[in-house]
Amino acid sequence: MKKSITIIGGSIAGLSAALFFASAKNNELDFDITIFDDGKADLKAAAIYNVPFFPKGAQASEIYAHIKEQIASMLEVKYIDSTVVSINGEKGDFTTTDEQGLGVKSDYIIVATGASQCNIKGLENFVIPHTLMPKPNKICLRCGERQMVKEGIYAAGLVSGVTTMVACAMGSANEAACAILSDIKGTLSVYHDTPSTRS
Repeated sequence: MKKSITIIGGSIAGLSAALFFASAKNNELDFDITIFDDGKADLKAAAIYNVPFFPKGAQASEIYAHIKEQIASMLEVKYIDSTVVSINGEKGDFTTTDEQGLGVKSDYIIVATGASQCNIKGLENFVIPHTLMPKPNKICLRCGERQMVKEGIYAAGLVSGVTTMVACAMGSANEAACAILSDIKGTLSVYHDTPSTRS
């Protein structure tokens, strides 16, 4: 079985979610993943000193390169450098459209746009103020259980309302990915590797 997932946002949260799906691919379940990235991530202005296993002072370019290489070793992902303008459809039949008019079909969507803005038609009724950031005028999406915005659409990273920390963004991305995996399997599901998983 193959499931298609569109991830809107190619920074730490979007890439963390993609890495989860890459690691969860097996003989019974495969993923077709498309990541839209507008290149405006806040991480590009940061140096990271407080995330385990990251090199001290790691910057966005090396973090992105490392995670993309790790993903590519397990799953081919399509990256599109563009801004998403709309989402239409329902779970199992979404269309995500970018500023150039490109439409991508998918079963699920993860929104990982950060907290600066989310001007995506189809999500406007879910945008609310972000209350866990010290900067003014930051937003997140109103989510229900397991970061679900609405059926088939999940928020990840700062747009899910978590505290503005890289580790929090990564954790929320994995929570969203686990929620999707659980929905696909119809039961609570988490993917764990073991030392012999890929030998």
